[in-house]
Amino acid sequence: MTGGHGPASTPRWRRRAVLALGGGAAVGVPLAVAFGARGGASSRVADGEVLFATEGGVTVAARIASAGSPQSATLPATSSSTPTPTPVALGLELSPGPEVGIGETLRVRARAPGAASASLEFRGSMYRAVVGVDGKLWSVLGVPLDEVAAEHELVVRALSASGAVVGTGAARVVVVPVERPVDYLQLTADQASVLTPEAAARESALRAAQFSAFDGAPRWRGPFLQPTTGSFTTRFGQGRSINGGPIGGFHTGLDIGAPEGTPVVAAADGRVAWVGVMPIRGNSVLIDHGGGVKSGYHHLLATQAVEGEFVALGAPIGQVGATGLVTGPHLHWEVTLWGVNVEPLTWARLEFGPTV
Repeated sequence: MTGGHGPASTPRWRRRAVLALGGGAAVGVPLAVAFGARGGASSRVADGEVLFATEGGVTVAARIASAGSPQSATLPATSSSTPTPTPVALGLELSPGPEVGIGETLRVRARAPGAASASLEFRGSMYRAVVGVDGKLWSVLGVPLDEVAAEHELVVRALSASGAVVGTGAARVVVVPVERPVDYLQLTADQASVLTPEAAARESALRAAQFSAFDGAPRWRGPFLQPTTGSFTTRFGQGRSINGGPIGGFHTGLDIGAPEGTPVVAAADGRVAWVGVMPIRGNSVLIDHGGGVKSGYHHLLATQAVEGEFVALGAPIGQVGATGLVTGPHLHWEVTLWGVNVEPLTWARLEFGPTV
């Protein structure tokens, strides 16, 4: 079984960062204001939320003043008469621990009194954290399948509503290898004809759009639900050899083989972020669960999800099919964190939400 060739493409912003506001409007913000000169991933933010960026070791903030206002992103005013708070040391809680496997999930939590927002820096990229009213911050990060085993520093900075740094924390995270099998595929000429450079480029462009914005606070509770019944035909992270060729891109999801028409349901509560046809993944549905977490359902026979609507855990969203590049009917199920594909079965077995 096939589906979802190649690692997820995380968009890299060049000139402007697009911030998707709570009301649905998009505002272009100069990259240097939103993320610093090095850039980063955009996120869906609420009215009045503080954005953050780090450049040269200095944290700056930009506030969204009003949805739809083209000049709504401004640096917060500072006053020399206002004392600068002394940042406190944050004790970081890492789950499953200071070691995380390639293709797996790392949850970060900390208590940060007085924080209104927070940023995380890991492997050279910046991420947001969700901060609750109780001052607890939370985020989940994924280690890409093409990462190498190494030790990295994780840095967390918590900001007040005015943009002042109120807390900092750091931890060493060791990325370790995960042994996974190789999938040796034999495709017919018709099946192989789907996998063209043009199809790959189109798929990459669609993926960049799908992961250009994320909803805010997480909506789900508990482990994810396996979205359909059937046998596991291709595991997450398997290398690929097509018709005896060299081992190439890793498998970005979990394939669940089932007869055409078998119901497919939402793995967790969320908002339907995208419904459409992809050249390789076929008929697809993407759900945004908040906090940078999305799930994808691919090769569907038909879809019954409506873009923009909210769905509950177990809600029907489509049927197993054989659209796109496949060798038979199956569901290609993906879970992504800030656009990075991670092992879906881990999310079906463990709870990564902020309340545990």
